[in-house]
Amino acid sequence: MPGRRGNVPYRPPSQASSRSRRSDRRNSSVGGDDANDNHSYRSHRSHTDDDADNHSRYASSHDSRNSRYDDGGGASSTSVPVETLVEHLLAARRALGTISQVLRSNELAMDARRLYTGAMAEAAKTGFLRNGIRQQAAILLQIRRGMSQAYDAGRRDFRMLIRTLDAANGQLEHTMEILRATTVAAVFRPAGEVPRTLLDFVDEAGVEALRDAIKQSIAELQAAQTSFDGDLLRFDTDLRALNKAMAAAPPPPPPLPLVPEDGDSSREMGREDEDDGDAPAASPYPVPHLLATLTQRSHRMATNLTSLTRHFDLCVTAVKTTEGGLEMARWKAAAGSGPPQQDPVSISGMIAEHEGRGNRGSGGDGAEADKDALQPVSPEERAEMIQVVLQDAAEVDEVVADMAADLHAAEAAFAAVHAHAEATHASSVATGQALAVLHDIGSRLRSYAAAESEFAARWANERAVVADRLADMDELRAFYEGYAHAYDTLILEAERRRTVEAKIQTVWRKARDAVERLVEADRAERANFRQEVGEFLPTDLWQDMDRPPKGVELFASMLEMQQRQRPGGNGDGDGGGGGEAGQGQGQGMAASAASTTSKSAATKAAPQRKRSPRHDEADGSSVSNSLLGETGTDAGGSSTRTVVGR
Repeated sequence: MPGRRGNVPYRPPSQASSRSRRSDRRNSSVGGDDANDNHSYRSHRSHTDDDADNHSRYASSHDSRNSRYDDGGGASSTSVPVETLVEHLLAARRALGTISQVLRSNELAMDARRLYTGAMAEAAKTGFLRNGIRQQAAILLQIRRGMSQAYDAGRRDFRMLIRTLDAANGQLEHTMEILRATTVAAVFRPAGEVPRTLLDFVDEAGVEALRDAIKQSIAELQAAQTSFDGDLLRFDTDLRALNKAMAAAPPPPPPLPLVPEDGDSSREMGREDEDDGDAPAASPYPVPHLLATLTQRSHRMATNLTSLTRHFDLCVTAVKTTEGGLEMARWKAAAGSGPPQQDPVSISGMIAEHEGRGNRGSGGDGAEADKDALQPVSPEERAEMIQVVLQDAAEVDEVVADMAADLHAAEAAFAAVHAHAEATHASSVATGQALAVLHDIGSRLRSYAAAESEFAARWANERAVVADRLADMDELRAFYEGYAHAYDTLILEAERRRTVEAKIQTVWRKARDAVERLVEADRAERANFRQEVGEFLPTDLWQDMDRPPKGVELFASMLEMQQRQRPGGNGDGDGGGGGEAGQGQGQGMAASAASTTSKSAATKAAPQRKRSPRHDEADGSSVSNSLLGETGTDAGGSSTRTVVGR
């Protein structure tokens, strides 16, 4: 059996695997145990005090072989049957099936990093949107408070206006009640008329029209207030919808816990693995705890897979260097394996690959390669190789179990990262819905502002109209109050006029009596004059011979005028009686004067003879009737010219 692969001297691969295992244990002590305590790399071991020995045994098998097999190694190697080596080879081949777990672990680490990166970007965008929505919501609340202040100011103004209108209407109604309760005195109205009040002489339709106009203005104010109130309710509904959307949109979850990478541990790990170049690069930035755990587990599983691969190579070499081992290995592999396409690793292929590497590494012709491949190994080297295979084979199942545990922990960590990403995405979607609600409110915000402006304009306009109507009501109330006061003054004026008329009547009575006395005296003198010289004077000598006294005609006309101007001149009432008496006296004086003139003319026209007493009696009777108020003249009487003394 050759002691080297190709032209390179044989070197057991357990040294590299021991360094990788030590680095794995440091990685697990640095981050693995912190990542998931329930899935520790060695938590399935029942004896915790043997963990360090079990870790170091698989890693330091090459270091211990020199001291253990310096003297009897050959005897020990010859005591291992070929069946055992073949069983270890088959077990190593089955262990290499964990490559799917390694690939899955790497896939989980990559997907977790991708999910977390996208979640962080989405969380930043969501946080920015949430801050913007909160700011816009605060602005909307300020606008709503401003609209509420305008609405409350309008309501206060409306209440004050209603109180003012109620007070003005109460005062007007009180004044109208005074007019309604005041009955017009009978002295001012015709006799027999139904009693009427002062309110009957004013038009109440104006008051009702004014009240209707005020009611219409109040209805307009209430309509403006109702319209604005509806806009406020719709605004409140929008704000509640926004608050509900924000409440339904939870904030993005906090970032995953950060675990700063330990530079000292990384440098120590790098020093141990500098021969293989497997040291992870230390990052100056903090890495999330779960991502670091996934990365470390993936790296550890890859390192374990590398160790299993080297163990398998060593098993192949041990079987090849054992007589009959290749045939038995091929036979057992063919008997125990399934279809070739289901076998993850072909033993025949691996042996052929080893032989091919040996041929390619020889650099010579085929004969030299076969010679090198068949070159035997020394008993010491073979004993050392067999011992390493036996020691490593004892830990294969444990390493496979550790890789399964790492994959299970990686699945749990990835589930946590995925849940974190899903929560972030859900927050982003809900925040987007809240943003859509905010956009809808923004599209209606202009109408809300216009509603406030319209309410203010309508309120100011109708407020001015109501103020004008209120001024009209005050003027109407003042007019009615003046009307009531004027009626009181009218009563005083009527009394004053009655007193004046009474005084005038007194003066007229005195004047009438004096005139009657003067007329009576004048009639007597005229009668004496006719008796003395009437027979001698021609009638046309003095044209005013028969004219009554001028003052009598003037007095009679004044009495008649007074009688026409006075109410009740037809004889009804006290004043009527006085007027009729005055008129009768005036007519009597005028008739008396006319009768005297007619008699004088008739006397002058008669033949000159002595009058008989009967004639004188008739003349006296005529004068007496004239004084009593009888009227009459001698119609058709003609005057004849006579000569005095004839």
